[in-house]
Amino acid sequence: MTIVAPRRVRTGDRLAFAWGFGEAVLFFVIPDVFLTLVAIRFGFRRSFQGAVIATAGAVVGGLVVYAWAAVDPAFLTSAMQLLPGIDQSMINAVGADVATNGNGALLAGPWQGRPYKLFALASGDMGLSPISLALLTIPGRLARFAVSVAVASYLRWFFARWMSEQTMIGLWAGFWALIYAGYWFL
Repeated sequence: MTIVAPRRVRTGDRLAFAWGFGEAVLFFVIPDVFLTLVAIRFGFRRSFQGAVIATAGAVVGGLVVYAWAAVDPAFLTSAMQLLPGIDQSMINAVGADVATNGNGALLAGPWQGRPYKLFALASGDMGLSPISLALLTIPGRLARFAVSVAVASYLRWFFARWMSEQTMIGLWAGFWALIYAGYWFL
């Protein structure tokens, strides 16, 4: 078990919150990237704490996007299209899903490679309940974050007998580089 200095924990918590918030708004790299690194470095407990904090950041960021979309959905839609991996057809598909299923659509979104920010955009544009968006964000985001950190923590435990932490971090970096290359360019 790795002991983490309180100052490092606070910095990691702030980074987890900021990453969850940023990715919910306009940042285009999911918090799972940071959270899985925390899992490799410090294990499940610390990374799950980060997942909860990143989820809180996503709730706040989702509400910001909701409010922004309620005021100027056209501008926000144009801004979203500038992000890697997002195009008008994805925005339309998420909008159709939200129109059919309400904010409940965001529960499946994280498992389909659809950015959370698009669900918040559609919800705000359609005037759905911001409270519903906030409450459904918690299981919608936390479930995927928890799976990510659980898998990374297990792999850390399993490979620790054969690999150094540096090697595992190198594999982590390669994994995420391949994931994003496929997502953005294929």
